[in-house]
Amino acid sequence: MRTQTFIVDHPNGEIQRHQVISNFAWEQLCFQAPGFDPRAIEEIARLYRINIVRKNPALYGTLAFFHLPADRPHPFSHQVGDTTIHWPNVAAAKGLNTLAQEGLISYDGEWRCEDQTVVNFLESLADDSLVEVVQGEANSLCFVPLNRRLGFASTIEAPVVVNTHFFLMDPTDLDSPYCELGTPYGLMLKDGVVALPPLNRRPCLVVDRSAKAQIKDLHITDLSVEIDGVHYRHGEGVHFYTRPDERCTPPSNGTDLIIVEDRVVATKNGGESVIPMAGFVIATAHPVQIADSQVTYHGLENFLFGVQVGPPMVKEGKMFDHLAAPFYDGSAQKTAFPPTVYPLPYTDARAARIAIGCDCDGNGLVMWSEGASKCRYVVREDSTGASLLELAQFCNQQGYQEILNLDGGGSAQILVAGMRHLQISDRYDCNSEAERPIPALLTIH
Repeated sequence: MRTQTFIVDHPNGEIQRHQVISNFAWEQLCFQAPGFDPRAIEEIARLYRINIVRKNPALYGTLAFFHLPADRPHPFSHQVGDTTIHWPNVAAAKGLNTLAQEGLISYDGEWRCEDQTVVNFLESLADDSLVEVVQGEANSLCFVPLNRRLGFASTIEAPVVVNTHFFLMDPTDLDSPYCELGTPYGLMLKDGVVALPPLNRRPCLVVDRSAKAQIKDLHITDLSVEIDGVHYRHGEGVHFYTRPDERCTPPSNGTDLIIVEDRVVATKNGGESVIPMAGFVIATAHPVQIADSQVTYHGLENFLFGVQVGPPMVKEGKMFDHLAAPFYDGSAQKTAFPPTVYPLPYTDARAARIAIGCDCDGNGLVMWSEGASKCRYVVREDSTGASLLELAQFCNQQGYQEILNLDGGGSAQILVAGMRHLQISDRYDCNSEAERPIPALLTIH
């Protein structure tokens, strides 16, 4: 592998720094989740406190961020009306938020609820640093579950570590009772095995068995989905519902299989399910029951590698000078899909960026465009970050063949032998780097 840092000088004195890791084989790439780290709750709470609640405190009440390990008991029912919730973290969030909506639980520095088992449950989470409270000014209480994958890239030991996927982060990203903050979404494929399905109709970077990389359109409806030994395919007696096409499934006489990542998080009889922001729903014509909630995806076995995140920058050696992927625009679209907060101006919205692809010889590469500090910015000293157009222009100047934008902003980082050669843009008040928790990354061995 080869590591290079490029500095682009602008006439006004501003600079942009780009780090490129190149000349690796696609077989060297592996997807990995950091795994849940309790420090992620503290950091997410801090980000909400300073970046979201502080800007509009009257809009937010008390936000309780929490994580329930899958093997930990909780006092809530998995059966809620016609819905069976198969994932404990989601079941706990549903139970807690129902109590909050009914005014049966409150927080004034201590948890108060007539059901002492609920108080004991929350206090046990607090004892293990698994719950953190952020308070705004509104008279409301909302419990926000955090995904099991959420941790820190710096804890991973590998020659190269790169963050990859978008994940549910902003309050508007959590538009269903089946959403967990920190859930990644978009194709994640290695050696023909799909860990995360393609969603939102954004282009993917895929690599076939001959090691040829290409930008390709894929959607969940292109795949067969296996659950509990049964194979489901869109249009063959079942319907796959996804955002942004729909927000809810229609009423039905069958069962909705509500899927996020590689598991059925819930089943609901009668339809009318809110489609998860980071998932989809399979609606069956007749009622079904499942014993095993594990989901297996079929149809992409001929591919060595695949990833789906942001818009393409370069395809077949040609640069994109416009946003060539669907992104949510609240002023023009009725149904939200993630990310709901994204700097849409293609030409001038600068941020830290991560990208992946290949050069003109087909060799793999990843790159990091360093962003400006979110605490302070010094011209001629700090990198400005790059707009998507500037990123595409840099890739075009380097002669790259296929490039896909990945998750950037405060998440953007590449570690080589455990060290960053550029600076992440999230900062503490003293301007020191604040590592953002992420749920998905690539390692290069």
